[in-house]
Amino acid sequence: MPIVADVKPGYLAPQLPSEAPNEGQPWEDIQQDIEKVILPGLTHWQHPGFMAFFPSNVSYPGILGELYSSVYSAPAFNWICSPAITELETVMMDWVAQMIGLPECFLSKTEGGGVIQGTASEAIVTVMVAARERALSRHTLKYADGKVREDAKDALRGRLVALGSEQAHSSTQKGAIIAGTKMRTLPVLREDAYAIRGSTLRLTLQQCRDENLVPYYLTVSLGTTGTCAIDNFEEIVDVLREWPDVWVHVDAAYAGSALCCPEFQHHTKCFPSFDSFDFNMHKWMLTNFDLRYAMRQY
Repeated sequence: MPIVADVKPGYLAPQLPSEAPNEGQPWEDIQQDIEKVILPGLTHWQHPGFMAFFPSNVSYPGILGELYSSVYSAPAFNWICSPAITELETVMMDWVAQMIGLPECFLSKTEGGGVIQGTASEAIVTVMVAARERALSRHTLKYADGKVREDAKDALRGRLVALGSEQAHSSTQKGAIIAGTKMRTLPVLREDAYAIRGSTLRLTLQQCRDENLVPYYLTVSLGTTGTCAIDNFEEIVDVLREWPDVWVHVDAAYAGSALCCPEFQHHTKCFPSFDSFDFNMHKWMLTNFDLRYAMRQY
């Protein structure tokens, strides 16, 4: 089959009923619809000739895992809804953290631990909201009166600003919109392999302070989508010693899987100074598409 669908926008609706049918169809008819109507409109990411974005992401064990998940279909909102699901997720996340060489502070036996998110973008917006609330809390601790403190938080929200590289995924910018905060982009240079440098970060932070803004969050990348750039973690850690209230999130959505290889695990040596981490196991690790991995230190 062709890798990319040869259809025009709106091709599907004319081939389907205008209303949901009252009666079900035989499986033979459903299968024919899938082959004649659905398959021609799919981009076949598992095709051996597919060379875009990232490698194929399905394996037979992954399909079996999806099968079991679909069969039991247990909503796991919290532990009591399905204890085995919550505990299996926790144990497996620790396995993965150890496999990719994350520091011990990201394991569940400490104050850290991981969860499965729907997308890396979802992981980023989640930690941005957490970062926003941490910043609001820390910057208003001096107010004992509850009403005064809430008023101070309201006044501070409009000054909060999130930071991210020009090469960072657009989810950082979208996350700032959802979190209701400003966004400031850090420039990067080709001669620096498109990495955030400490000098650039220091200058941007100072500019924010001069404009009476409060930086509260920074996305650093381990493998940007566009160029696989890796930010200069050591320089970033050095600069942020003077900015302890900035939440640092490592977005390793694209290249985080490479940390399975010991020769790349030196990239994690600065991670104890960062707050959270995500990567996509469906890229390179042969798991089905909707598995993303997010870790928090605390």
